Amino acid sequence: MSFLLALIFSLSSNLDNFVIGLSYGVKNERIPLTANGIIAFITAFITFISMLGGKLVTQLIPNYVSNELGSAIFILMGSWFIGSDLLKKKKQQKKQRTALNFKGAVMLGLLLSINNIGVGILGSITHLDITLVVTLTFITGMFLTYAGNHIGHSVIGNIVGKYNDLISGSLLIILGILSLLFKF
Repeated sequence: MSFLLALIFSLSSNLDNFVIGLSYGVKNERIPLTANGIIAFITAFITFISMLGGKLVTQLIPNYVSNELGSAIFILMGSWFIGSDLLKKKKQQKKQRTALNFKGAVMLGLLLSINNIGVGILGSITHLDITLVVTLTFITGMFLTYAGNHIGHSVIGNIVGKYNDLISGSLLIILGILSLLFKF
């Protein structure tokens, strides 16, 4: 069960990578393997740091409280994502014709890792295995960016891109419920 929770965690925090890859694919621009690796490394590293911070938080509050609190926050965060997805209006995205270089990959990695800070702290509070989460965050980050970039302007790519917050929010709610049901 620990692997499944870590996988759901990694997928929910890296779903934006798919959308970024998709946006590059739609423009027929490829994200090189090195740039993809840089992005995945940064998100995994930020997840690692935030989970270490979460470990400090767990030392301040009792174990039985931290799991329930973290699970409730996962559910609330997932509900927030779903609510904001349902309320948001269509945004027009600017189309930029830029190649993804080292600096762009670092900036993109930092921007994509913003989600991972709060979610990483919560993952640690709910006692997810740090090594497993960081490893899966790197792997899913690489895979989702690659998949999005290669799917490009397909029907499934448009659906996932359009409902990114809804899917991510649903995964967080599932993670919160599973964290409540199964103690680590």
